[in-house]
Amino acid sequence: MLLDLSRDISESTKVFYLYPKVSILEWSKHEVHGFRSEVIYMITHVSTHVDAPAHFIKNGKTVDQLEIERFIGHVVTLDVRDRHVITRRDVEEAISRTDYRKGDAVFLYTGWAEKYDSDEYISKCPGIDREAAEYLRDLEVKLVGIDSPSIDPAESTTFDAHKILLEAEIPIIENLCNLDKIVNRRVRYYAFPLKLARCSASPVRVIVEL
Repeated sequence: MLLDLSRDISESTKVFYLYPKVSILEWSKHEVHGFRSEVIYMITHVSTHVDAPAHFIKNGKTVDQLEIERFIGHVVTLDVRDRHVITRRDVEEAISRTDYRKGDAVFLYTGWAEKYDSDEYISKCPGIDREAAEYLRDLEVKLVGIDSPSIDPAESTTFDAHKILLEAEIPIIENLCNLDKIVNRRVRYYAFPLKLARCSASPVRVIVEL
């Protein structure tokens, strides 16, 4: 059985205030051209997406340059609900309840996905602190994901978690959903981004096997 952890992309998709809203334009029609097509205008950091090092690291790898092995493998989902700033201790305690193995990916279940339709989903989102990011880096995780729009807490101005993970070439997936269904479990995941040349991010369809 497969479980989709991705959000859709539509003109109602939430984006950060610096980013343009998604626009989807019908380009050709069956009645006129005999086929249908659309033009999509959107930021690469939209909906469920993966951040590449180039997002914060000057001269860092772009999404098309990341090793494809990063986007397939096993993942454990940590239960870190009811915390706004997720600390190293929170991560250590949560990961001890899983079957994490060196080189696995780690998803962080904050419960924030339930706020997706609220105004505070982006403006008050939870994230991990510097020490938690360093801990995940030192564990040699292959990828980190979160059911929040940012790996850093909303009020962060230094974006430490982004910088620490991306400096280590650990991709970050944001805006996951349905993590409640795989909490504390180790499952196989697939999360391939589009091969967007010279881009700092890409939408990604994240699927796990149950």
